[in-house]
Amino acid sequence: MTVAIVLLVSAYLAPPMAKPPVDPAVQKKQDQLAAQLKELLLGVLPDPLYEDTSHWGRQERNLRGQMKNDGRWWKLRLEGRQWPNGLSVRVEDLRPGGKNRQTFSLYIDLMTNILLERQTWLRGVRLYSGSTRARVKIQLSLACEIISRLETPKGASFPELVFRFRILNSFMSYEDLVVEHTAGVGGDTAKYLGELVLSLIKQIKPSLERKLFERANEAILKAGDSKEIRIGLNGVSRGK
Repeated sequence: MTVAIVLLVSAYLAPPMAKPPVDPAVQKKQDQLAAQLKELLLGVLPDPLYEDTSHWGRQERNLRGQMKNDGRWWKLRLEGRQWPNGLSVRVEDLRPGGKNRQTFSLYIDLMTNILLERQTWLRGVRLYSGSTRARVKIQLSLACEIISRLETPKGASFPELVFRFRILNSFMSYEDLVVEHTAGVGGDTAKYLGELVLSLIKQIKPSLERKLFERANEAILKAGDSKEIRIGLNGVSRGK
């Protein structure tokens, strides 16, 4: 039986939390699962976390029919900052959520570097070029559950206990935005650049949240070794 299976099964069978403070035994299970998920996340999170270059390299045709650089260009890149220390993973509220169901909350904080590059072109003439470096904490909150059921495989005489581990929903937020360095910005101010970076993060938030959700889900499936864990008289096996 792998360490992951022991943690997940013991978490499911753990006695319910009565009232704060958290029972030390439950807290230990939460901490163990969080440490394992952090290790798995470090292996599946992409580098960079996110990159958008779709607004870079725009051109327009001039009066002579020639394609010339034109318009406002920008590209955005998000990278992990000082990982593994810059990646925080917490498991909280491990408790029964109804018949044959265990729920818990997973909180992931990612310290992130931001690189924003901008250029302004007018009919092939570059009017402006600048770059901005910033940092921000991205926060991902996940509601998770483990569901169990008894199932008798075809041809078997005795039932198996089946566990299924999944994410119910997620929410991404961000805080602590700091503009660290700016090059070639002319009269731009730190406040303006901070607002600009935030507006771009809001613009890419749906696709960034989806990507982070997929990576978190991948880590959780690895923690359980599979989508399903089966326990029967023959021991532990993994489902599809």
